[in-house]
Amino acid sequence: MIKLINRRDFLVNSAILAAASSLPNNVLAQETMHTRMIPGTTESIPVVGMGAPDIFVNLPKEGNALPISVIQTMLDLGGRMIDTPAFFRPNDPVLGQIINEMNILQDLFLVGKITTSGKQEGIDHLERTVKNLKKKPMDLLLVHNMRDMKNNWSTLQQWKEEGRTRYIGVSLTRQHDYTELEAFMKAEKPDFLMTGYSITQPQPEARILPLAQDIGTAVVGVEPFKAFDDGAFFKMVAGKEIPAWAADFGINSWAQYSLKWILSNPALTSVVTETSKVKHVIDNMKAGYGDLPDAATRKKMSDHLLAMA
Repeated sequence: MIKLINRRDFLVNSAILAAASSLPNNVLAQETMHTRMIPGTTESIPVVGMGAPDIFVNLPKEGNALPISVIQTMLDLGGRMIDTPAFFRPNDPVLGQIINEMNILQDLFLVGKITTSGKQEGIDHLERTVKNLKKKPMDLLLVHNMRDMKNNWSTLQQWKEEGRTRYIGVSLTRQHDYTELEAFMKAEKPDFLMTGYSITQPQPEARILPLAQDIGTAVVGVEPFKAFDDGAFFKMVAGKEIPAWAADFGINSWAQYSLKWILSNPALTSVVTETSKVKHVIDNMKAGYGDLPDAATRKKMSDHLLAMA
């Protein structure tokens, strides 16, 4: 069991103060970040959440202060969703222990994934995930990158029927051919889709995002800072000034530039970001506040960024 250290309150309060001091007045006036409805339900979720940095997998040598502060800062600034670590490794991720020790399980919207092939292997994978996170029912379970759909999708359907998860879906990232995904979505109408989407990987805009809207599938965006094939978004914009007109939409960093562009597509339900720094959590969460760009501004943002490539 992970024991919460005495410095927790100090670190958490410091994160909250840092967040408050960095938010402009118009954002402070807004009590919560934007939320969007999960299609076909009366449930809404905040538009910005978190992915799974390494500190959610293995405890840092300094202890649990950093992962606690990262999670608490997300919550304090209005986030709820955590795309939990995949169970690739022999040891279970530390995230489950941490969120249970923090006693925040019911405050979170947790996403788990099957990342293996084989019917029983997939079931064992889910059982291990639930045992680690202790969330019953799970909020959302996905087949990661549509792996062994013949076996894994029927398992998720059964788990939903049995009330062991509230929502089911698939993920597909770093993909240029969406033929299989499109056919699956039309046939099965999943509750959720998780896919890579950003200014530099806009491919889902052509058919997948409009289809998700048509059939009532929620979309979680991932890899918001991916730049073409190397993931070097911040290297691409390093040393470059954010255009002055972006401030009209409360954009004060390149991270917010990317996130607000993504969220301004109405097909997106939420987007998750992966960071182990509290200051970056604060920066990312702020993208969920204030005005979002309109269609003309989205094109202007895209043209401006791609001109730097």
